[in-house]
Amino acid sequence: MPNPDLASQFTVNPAALDGCGQSAQHIGGQIPGETTKITAPSDQASATLAGWQTAASLHNCSTNWKTLLDKLGGDMSTCGSKLVQTAAGYRQGEQSAYAHLRGSNAAAAGGAPAGAATDPFGTVLASETAGAGRKDR
Repeated sequence: MPNPDLASQFTVNPAALDGCGQSAQHIGGQIPGETTKITAPSDQASATLAGWQTAASLHNCSTNWKTLLDKLGGDMSTCGSKLVQTAAGYRQGEQSAYAHLRGSNAAAAGGAPAGAATDPFGTVLASETAGAGRKDR
């Protein structure tokens, strides 16, 4: 029978979040430069349709399309920034937990200060085993 506690667990890869965030920022930043190329061909086409109702519709369509794509670029950049910030937050949280646990273990080994807790389970952080292969217990 599967362990119900495992169903609520998830893992986070800060490097993947950071990479995706940087990619989103990069692509989002390039979109406005590319959308400037949309209006000229559309305006040329609508100029050849002078007097036709489709000329104004074509111009409005390309202008609205450019506006939406520019907004998409801004949204991608914003989301990318938030992914990078989230990755930094996870890294900081792991470093803080590591420092706290390491301090608790060091205090226990060298005479724990009053009130210092020790880790009775011998917890090994994922960052300590990275590169050393997985250690099954």
